Amino acid sequence: MAKYEVIVNGIAYTIEIGDVSSSPIQVTVNGEAKTVSFSEVQAKTEAPAPVVEKPVAKPVKIAPAAVAGTKISAPMPGKILSIKVKVGDQVKEGDTVCTLEAMKMEMPISSTATGSVKAIHVAVGDNVAYNDPLVSIE
Repeated sequence: MAKYEVIVNGIAYTIEIGDVSSSPIQVTVNGEAKTVSFSEVQAKTEAPAPVVEKPVAKPVKIAPAAVAGTKISAPMPGKILSIKVKVGDQVKEGDTVCTLEAMKMEMPISSTATGSVKAIHVAVGDNVAYNDPLVSIE
């Protein structure tokens, strides 16, 4: 639980807040446990300023069979959280090439070879199965 000091109308309260990923949550106020429900309130504002987004280059997935070299594979099922390399990058054995979330834990996936990244077979957000190819290095 995260611990905070909150001042309301000049009175200080010590509060501890549990997991806020969903409502209701458990809080402790000056040592007394309470259950609190909450929801996000959208503030009314005038028309928002237009957001101009830059186009982002998306990685191109390449079929693993089409690329020669060492394939770095998923050690277990999970979700790709980040990709740390680009095609053409030089990597050494042991360098982190991507991060996999499995069983609520982040797992850095390391290169098993030294060389140049020839292909990236996944994108951030992809769900992968055991032994699915992630990156090819030659």
